[in-house]
Amino acid sequence: MLEEASGKSAARLTAEKLLETPKLSVDRLPVLPLIFERFGTACTEGLRELCAEPTTLFINQIESTNSWDVLESYEDSAAAIFYSPEWDCRILIGLDRRCIFSLMEAMYGGDGKELPFEGERPFSTLETRVARTAAEIAARALQNSFLPGIATSFVFERVETRIDFSLLGQRNIPVIVGQILFQVLDQGGRIYILIPQSALHPLREKLTREMAPEAQIKDPRWITGLQNGVGKSSVTVQAALEGREATLAELTQLKVGQVLALDSTTRSLIALECEDQRLFWCKLGQANGSLSLVVEEAIDEKDEFMGDILASAT
Repeated sequence: MLEEASGKSAARLTAEKLLETPKLSVDRLPVLPLIFERFGTACTEGLRELCAEPTTLFINQIESTNSWDVLESYEDSAAAIFYSPEWDCRILIGLDRRCIFSLMEAMYGGDGKELPFEGERPFSTLETRVARTAAEIAARALQNSFLPGIATSFVFERVETRIDFSLLGQRNIPVIVGQILFQVLDQGGRIYILIPQSALHPLREKLTREMAPEAQIKDPRWITGLQNGVGKSSVTVQAALEGREATLAELTQLKVGQVLALDSTTRSLIALECEDQRLFWCKLGQANGSLSLVVEEAIDEKDEFMGDILASAT
């Protein structure tokens, strides 16, 4: 009887292993590291809501592992649980104690010279709120990093300050975990993200395709300031008339008051130049007793170059 029961148990375990979804390999999902890189950039921008001090996020590691192993290594941290309706699963975004304390130091006017608190104590209400706010910023950054190829959303559920293996369920499930190093004021800690592999299995085909490079994030205030500063710069423009050739002997015989005849006429086009760069064709005019230029058209340097080549060939 014992042998028969043992045989049935072994057969059941074998059947369960055959029915298990195979684990994903990060090496076979080249888009996933790109998504986390985009997340790091977006999260850095988002954390400006919390502190004015510059922050740095570095994607340290992305690996395929089991949930219990990861949660056991992050016992001294605070984690926010989010639900994704599109994936029908929960993800976890956590901050370790050093990360939370460093963020608090930057938010409330610290200079980073004091050593971070190393004692073991529960997180205060304020620290838990800061951890939740930072996790919500990270969730928005992660959500935007998946767009437009993979649409998803993350709905906040709760914050846990006691981390144990059952946060994502009683079963030990395969996950993709991303570890991000956070730094501010020469201090920092770690942010970690756990995504169940069951959510990413249907997206394997999209995660194996190369994504188009993301346009560089531009700061509108910096761009406006640069444009205004450049626009106020002073430059010198000059009009170049078509002249005539003369010998050195003719130049030495020039006298005061002598009139020089140029090849240009009142109908000739005059090039308006700045820093030896021809910008516009103009016509000579007169206004209020002074000479003036009337802009006719912009100069296309490519057309001018081709025109010079054709003229030299004839």
